[in-house]
Amino acid sequence: MNAFKKTLLAAAVGCCTPLANAHTESPVYLPASHAPAGVMADHLHAEGEWMFGYRVMREEYSDIYHGSDEVGAMEVAMAGYSMMPTSMTMEMHMLDIMYAVSDDLTLMLMPQYMTMDMAMEMVGSGHGHMDSMHEGGHDHSVSGVGDTILGGLFRIADTQGYRLHATLAISSPTGSVEEKNADGTFTHYGMQLGSGTWDLLPSLTYTSRLERLSWGAQVSARLPLEDENDSGFAFGERYGATAWSAYRIADWASLSARLEYAKEGDINGHYNGPHNHSSPPDLQENYGGEFVDCGIGVNFVAQRGALAGVRLGLEWVGSISANYNGYQLAREDGLNMSLSYAF
Repeated sequence: MNAFKKTLLAAAVGCCTPLANAHTESPVYLPASHAPAGVMADHLHAEGEWMFGYRVMREEYSDIYHGSDEVGAMEVAMAGYSMMPTSMTMEMHMLDIMYAVSDDLTLMLMPQYMTMDMAMEMVGSGHGHMDSMHEGGHDHSVSGVGDTILGGLFRIADTQGYRLHATLAISSPTGSVEEKNADGTFTHYGMQLGSGTWDLLPSLTYTSRLERLSWGAQVSARLPLEDENDSGFAFGERYGATAWSAYRIADWASLSARLEYAKEGDINGHYNGPHNHSSPPDLQENYGGEFVDCGIGVNFVAQRGALAGVRLGLEWVGSISANYNGYQLAREDGLNMSLSYAF
């Protein structure tokens, strides 16, 4: 992720070069008319307009935390675990398809593809449940289709001073929750490809701008509509709020800064088939928590030529503070990318 941060900084410095020669009038395509790449369901379209986009979210995890404190292998072993995760990488690839039925209603469809890789190491004798396969460290991974989001964005207000819209979406459980280890036991809860439940995804988004400066805020939630999935469990409710500001440094580029707060519950229920209790991600209480993150990003949009209207957003996300439920791997860095075109 260090290479990405260097690239982002270089892009920001390079974009500042033409600032003195930038036009004072608004360009045809405003780079900051879309939120930073890590924010979804942030804008509506004009009646009859389509948008096709592609999003990538990548997160890297390392180091074990208990609450807000980093702990080592000894503390994990003393808590009764025989194994602990040492690192994890998660990637989400998403298609972002939108169509405006009217100026006040935009429909969206977002299918996903997930990949996750985790490294484990032995730390102690643990709970003694199905640990015969663990004779040392090992890596394991899963990949496949994730859940599919579909819903609508509804305009509430559109004035000269601000815009306000609500989103009501549903997450369809198209991702597998039956991923298993080589010995036939369920893999960790957090490495299943989907939630396995129908989830409600409401949000409310506010945006405004003044000349080169723009800003916005969004509150959102993820609310499972079922008590358990086919594998016997359900992820906890998640509530979030984010606010951002962007400055247009050139007709085709803007820089952004963002703060994000999230609170997520632990897992409800329990696997209804053979599973391990040997490591923290095998237990329901080691999920969720309360988090504050920051993001730094750039948005680009071509103004002319064959690529006119094509948008690219990049955003690096880092942790400001975190209070994890139980024992969990800590997120070190996140990268969000969005590429889209509307017509």
